[in-house]
Amino acid sequence: MYRVTSGIHIHFGHHVRGHAGPCISLHGHTWLFQVTLESKELDNQGFVADFDVLFEKVLTPCHQLLDHSLALGAKSFEETEKPLAQMGESLVGSRMEFCGNLGQRQAGLEGELAGARNVWPGGIKVSVFPFTPTSERLAEWLYNATSQSMSDDRVRVSKARVYETLHPVESYADYIP
Repeated sequence: MYRVTSGIHIHFGHHVRGHAGPCISLHGHTWLFQVTLESKELDNQGFVADFDVLFEKVLTPCHQLLDHSLALGAKSFEETEKPLAQMGESLVGSRMEFCGNLGQRQAGLEGELAGARNVWPGGIKVSVFPFTPTSERLAEWLYNATSQSMSDDRVRVSKARVYETLHPVESYADYIP
């Protein structure tokens, strides 16, 4: 069996709905999303999968969706959309003081990726998921997003790993069906 793994670092914040501890607060991490693909046979170029294709189809869209965003579950977003819009207007409005204009809207993902999407309440970037974005659920989501884009008769996704913390101690969640 041949296996290849690639990943991408993404900076974003999240909120864990109903958490009994500090993750109830908005907080951020430098995440590492990794996927492992496997195949019993290599393609005619000698690859399980071309890393450039994996980046194009999966890792880059993940980065577009999440980079410098606030990741929320759909229910949390629905309940906070109006206050987030007010806060966004104030935060983005601070550009007038320093830049003399409101600048451009932050880049994001057009459309959806495995059920997740970007919205911009008041001009700030929010990534809305159909679930509360914990490391475990994000790992399963990454697995499914990769399977939709990269799996075929020869290649399958072996696992998806989401690192929530890299320093001082690595903390991550794997999803392997």
